[in-house]
Amino acid sequence: MVIAACVAASAWGANAAEARTDLRIGNGGEPQTLDPHRYNLRLEEAILNDLFLGLTTFNASGDIVPGAAASWAVSEDGLTWTFQLRQEGKWSDGHPVTAEDFVYAFRRLLAPSTAASLAHFMYPIRGAAAVNAGTAPAAALGVRASGDHELVIELARPFPFLAERLIYPTGYPVPRHVIEAAGDGWTKPGTMVSNGAFTLHDWRPQAVVELRKNPRFFDAEAVALERIAYYPTSDANAAYNRYRAGELDAIGNFPAGEIGWLSKNMPEHLRLTPLVSIMYLVYNTAAAPFEDARVREALSLAIDRQLITARVLKSGEQPNAGLVPAMVPGYQSALAPAAERPARLARARQLLGAAGHTAEAPLEITLRYISGGESKAVQLAIAAMWKDIGVATTLHHADLKTHFADLRQGEFQVAQAGWFGENNAQHYLDLLVSDTGDVNYGQFSDAAYDALMRRAYAEPELAERLALLAQAEAVGLAKHPVTPLYSVTTRALVHPRITGWIANPRNVHGARYLAWR
Repeated sequence: MVIAACVAASAWGANAAEARTDLRIGNGGEPQTLDPHRYNLRLEEAILNDLFLGLTTFNASGDIVPGAAASWAVSEDGLTWTFQLRQEGKWSDGHPVTAEDFVYAFRRLLAPSTAASLAHFMYPIRGAAAVNAGTAPAAALGVRASGDHELVIELARPFPFLAERLIYPTGYPVPRHVIEAAGDGWTKPGTMVSNGAFTLHDWRPQAVVELRKNPRFFDAEAVALERIAYYPTSDANAAYNRYRAGELDAIGNFPAGEIGWLSKNMPEHLRLTPLVSIMYLVYNTAAAPFEDARVREALSLAIDRQLITARVLKSGEQPNAGLVPAMVPGYQSALAPAAERPARLARARQLLGAAGHTAEAPLEITLRYISGGESKAVQLAIAAMWKDIGVATTLHHADLKTHFADLRQGEFQVAQAGWFGENNAQHYLDLLVSDTGDVNYGQFSDAAYDALMRRAYAEPELAERLALLAQAEAVGLAKHPVTPLYSVTTRALVHPRITGWIANPRNVHGARYLAWR
């Protein structure tokens, strides 16, 4: 360990002597796409946040602030949102960013031909669900331009979280004049045009995504970095070694077992931050034997969340029995307290027996998870817990891209999943609504749950809406379509000379705010 410490000190000492305007980031994996309307992964979102600017955005602390819109107003009934776009907004090729660009973008997102897996993010907009389903024309969507720099969004129901929802790539404008000329090739380096603080300079698959500063960005003078290189670091150990060698300036994950050594030897590099998030297991309710709620409940009952977070992960993750993260403000869960583990195991065995899974004919299942990090250790712990109730588990791992492609296509029995980002309860509970789309990975459908969610959608008073959402969560989780596990604590290493990297519950760190001290 002494030798390793000397190597690390030497690498960081060399960097400290440099006057730099570049940043090398380990980004967790290879993006499948850089099309804002077709993205699905958090690692894609990180890059897209630097390339594009939605109507709203976030500051260095993760707070919602004006983006491509300088301001907005909401009608008294909460149904009409009017955005005033920045007069100086431009695409990176010099074309002005107009309200019509946003109209085009929202229609493209919701067009059935786009096949956007996150199209449901915009379902609060009037006509969005019908347009996405192909039962209404694009013109039925409640988004219109009222002049070059005024955009009006009309909602089907009150949605007080719209300003937050619009920070995601699903709310970004896209350049119609480029897409109509280049088709799907519009996201290639040299062709892509964007309106954010950076532009796409190069993309070498499995090697690097390189961005360069956008001189036409409205706040370009405040952007210190000239170049960002995103490296696909799916292997946490490899990312950690590259960081220690001085090859990367920031990484978003490293092995939990290194926390103790880092706390003692490199504390100024270490960033541990609670993330508004939920990790969970999802059951394929459309396939036997998981169409049987008794089987799902038995598997849920056998899991000890506290053991997973305290003994396996050991980096501050918070066990969470609900689908809504405990740190979401203003939300009070209506879930009943869990029984003690011996009682839960007894109940689980009883349920399995009633479903026909006995010692003579035990339940055999395959649990899918994402390769790398602590995923395998967590799934091994879960498999051991299921063994306690007579279940035989086969583990199957795949890279991030393949894993979620399989989930969206329903090619699994039980699988690891996670949902991050928004600081409101509805964002998480929408996952179980029957018409949400392919991020309802297990194809769960329950009329009582859907009815409560529809009532919540229609409720303009926030307190009443949250109460209805809590009722819906209790009703939905009583059917056990998923097993919530824990909220994540992000483990990052960040060069101590980097400024502007501020801990926040969204774990967003826009490169436009970063600089070298």
